[in-house]
Amino acid sequence: MMRKKFSIRTHVIWFTLMPLMVMVILLEASLLHDRYADLDSNLILRGKQLVRQLSASSEYGVFSGNTLYLDGIARSALQESDVKGIELINAKRQTIARSGDLSGMEHALGHLGPDAPIYEDGKVLLLYRPILSTQIDLSDADAKPAAEQAGAVVLEMSREATRQQKLDLLRFALLMTMVFLLLTLYLVQIATRRIIKPLTKLSEAIHSIGEGHLDAHVTEESGIREFSVLSRGINQMVADLKHERSILQSRINEATQQLHELAFYDTLTSLPNRRLLNDRLAQALAACSRGGYYGALLFIDLDNFKPLNDKFGHAAGDLLLVEAARRISGCLREEDTVARFGGDEFVVMLAHLDADRDHSMALARGVAEKIRTVLAEAYFLHHQPHGQERVLIEHHCTSSIGAVLFMDHRRGQEDILQRADAAMYQAKNEGRNRICFLDVEPEEQA
Repeated sequence: MMRKKFSIRTHVIWFTLMPLMVMVILLEASLLHDRYADLDSNLILRGKQLVRQLSASSEYGVFSGNTLYLDGIARSALQESDVKGIELINAKRQTIARSGDLSGMEHALGHLGPDAPIYEDGKVLLLYRPILSTQIDLSDADAKPAAEQAGAVVLEMSREATRQQKLDLLRFALLMTMVFLLLTLYLVQIATRRIIKPLTKLSEAIHSIGEGHLDAHVTEESGIREFSVLSRGINQMVADLKHERSILQSRINEATQQLHELAFYDTLTSLPNRRLLNDRLAQALAACSRGGYYGALLFIDLDNFKPLNDKFGHAAGDLLLVEAARRISGCLREEDTVARFGGDEFVVMLAHLDADRDHSMALARGVAEKIRTVLAEAYFLHHQPHGQERVLIEHHCTSSIGAVLFMDHRRGQEDILQRADAAMYQAKNEGRNRICFLDVEPEEQA
């Protein structure tokens, strides 16, 4: 099962925001907890201070039984913030003054006392403070006065304001958290955009290079050093690949040319070989048939070639073949073809002569005579046997040439070659150094 893949932007956002979110939540929770504890402590502290003041100021009213005075104290206490109700009791725990909402005292009053001055159950906060009187013994002014409880002050504090403050703190913390996270997300988006944009270009360039387009170029627009280094590296790689490909293409072209030459040209004389001759002869046959004109094929064999090979070796014979090929090529037009057929045999194809047979034969005979003449001239070959000094060899060599005309030859190019070869052997049989033409067969004259 393939795992779902996410973009770099998604990875950066998740791996940035998630730790930040956890850290912010933990930090906010810790701060809120401390702040909530401070608010609760401040409420209790203010209650203690208030109940202490009320206890001191109520001592006279409790001893004198002045309820009007005590009611005034109770009402004035309600003016303080967060005070919900107040009750003043005497030593017999009888109520002598009360004010405000005392609904929370009914069930909790029995839990309060000198040993339990604070009662809190999450809903109600009650504070208890005894009212003490001090009696002075006139007979002994230095004696410590004995403290005596004349009554008590019970104060009920409201948590509403504290609860509202906590709620406001929570809202503010959530708001700040959202603002922080949104700001962080915005900054992450900017950062990832600066990363993703050049990275996308690099990815597209690499993909294009992978498809073989070596014109790809990565512009170094990023302010990030690593991307600039990577861009320069890719551009250098592309330049190196282009250079290597040009070298490889050059080698391929050279190899292709070499294969072409090996396939269609003779390695010694660089003339077309038998395969290329057959191809051009087929084209010439088709052209002659369409145009209604004659072509000619000359089959040339060198006379007195074997004695040179026997006396001086094949290297000397090769020199003579190269020179003979050069002399034959110099007698031809650009559209004509000379091929080395094998050994000391050459074939000349005169592609476009004339529509008249006799005129075509005269043209072909003229070319053949020119070739026979230049091949009969003396050969001066500079030969250097292996490990010996260079020597000049003078050799005389003639040629026997068989010729045949063709236009629409129904038996094909092999038959034309066979007839030209037969004409060449006829020239040899007649004494060599001569030209022999074979006429078309009777079945073709019809």
